[in-house]
Amino acid sequence: MNKLLYIALLATCLMSCSDFLDIEDETKISNDEIFTTLGGASEAINGVYFELSANDYYGVNMLVLPDLKGGNLKINDLTFEAPQSFNYIPSFEFSHTVEGDDDFAEDTYQELYEFINGVNNVVSNVDRIEDASEIEKAQILAEAKALRALAHFDLTRFYAQPYSYTANAQHLGIPYLKTNVSFDEKTQRDLLFNNYEDMISDLKYAEENLGTPIASEGALYSKAYMTKLAAQALLARIYLYKNDWEKARVYASKVIEDGGVSLLSNSEVLSYYSNNTPTREDIFILDKSGRNNGAVLSSTIGLKEDRTSIYLTVSNDILDLYEDDDVRKQLFGQQLERTISTKHIEFPGRKDHYASVIRLAEMYLIRAEASLNLPVSDEVQARADLDIIRKRANPNAANLQLSGAALKEELFLERRRELAFEGHLFFDIVRMGRDVRRVDCNALQNVNVDYPSNLFVLPIPEEAILYNDQMVQNPGY
Repeated sequence: MNKLLYIALLATCLMSCSDFLDIEDETKISNDEIFTTLGGASEAINGVYFELSANDYYGVNMLVLPDLKGGNLKINDLTFEAPQSFNYIPSFEFSHTVEGDDDFAEDTYQELYEFINGVNNVVSNVDRIEDASEIEKAQILAEAKALRALAHFDLTRFYAQPYSYTANAQHLGIPYLKTNVSFDEKTQRDLLFNNYEDMISDLKYAEENLGTPIASEGALYSKAYMTKLAAQALLARIYLYKNDWEKARVYASKVIEDGGVSLLSNSEVLSYYSNNTPTREDIFILDKSGRNNGAVLSSTIGLKEDRTSIYLTVSNDILDLYEDDDVRKQLFGQQLERTISTKHIEFPGRKDHYASVIRLAEMYLIRAEASLNLPVSDEVQARADLDIIRKRANPNAANLQLSGAALKEELFLERRRELAFEGHLFFDIVRMGRDVRRVDCNALQNVNVDYPSNLFVLPIPEEAILYNDQMVQNPGY
């Protein structure tokens, strides 16, 4: 996408959000108008945050597709009579094509690079702000770089094999864009190793420079903005995916010990999802209050008022993992005689519940996994962290006594239980080198897929290949 096209897109986004810039002619908006003042730059970064909750990003796809592929969800109706369900079949049956016909995953690639172009437009114009101090400019740049790292990380999870696929990740990743490209400029895929170095570099800058978000004053949810704590939590996650166990543990511990966040109690777990207000456990969230899209996520897998159809339903594979005394077993409900997740609820005005991108419970699970995989495994720390999450969910649960492979299996299962429907399961399976195994599954093909597999990555969209002879397609497509 060239810069002029992005500017038109940004204008549309700005005009769709409340209290955004009053542009006389949104089709002629220019960087000169936006980035002259700190207020304009603030609106520009707000527009980028707004796009995080697009349906093809964290609005739906990033949270639904990993659980559908991994086995927590299944399609309710595999016939053409339910078009919404039908468009999930390629993800469910690992039958994606380069054409992307009838495939909700098809637009993910374009959506994420449009998002990155929005971020880079901010990055490249920060120095033009006339009324901002150097600290304020660094703050805006830090927020943008953290968001850029997040988007590229998500692209690698969909379009590249995991870090451990080759020694030192010397296989193809994705193009890491640090500047916007012109319409005739061709990009190439970089090695995944280099992708991770770039992500970490962006996040290290963010960690060093993030303070109070520029655009957060008067915002409904302050946790919808990148903070130092959010950058550290994202670093913990990325180091985990990189199998850098020591650094993953260090960064998870930084977040856990920060004091700015804390776990909810057992008695607060259910209200966490029934109330639409961020809590002390949230680290980085999506504010969906500005989205007027009919509560798409709730319609897809959650609790929706006046429901007339079911697209995806919860599988017994995940339901059977919860003990009767586990409070998380109550985070499911019935609509139209099908099981849905009450983690995602429609609120008045046909709005989805805010989505938590990163919360503290994940940091305990990251530290547990990293501790288990250190050169000298620290099983004591791993069991302690797992027990914190397990016993929060079920205070009557006995302390873990497992070790070795059995403890690693319990870690995987606890991640599956705790982070269900938050966009982790399939990515966990792939990065851990596990096979996809689904029992309660009505797919007509590829019910089970062994690791490694070409099916574990999405195809680069056809248009990205046709118009760029330097772009390499993923094997098998």
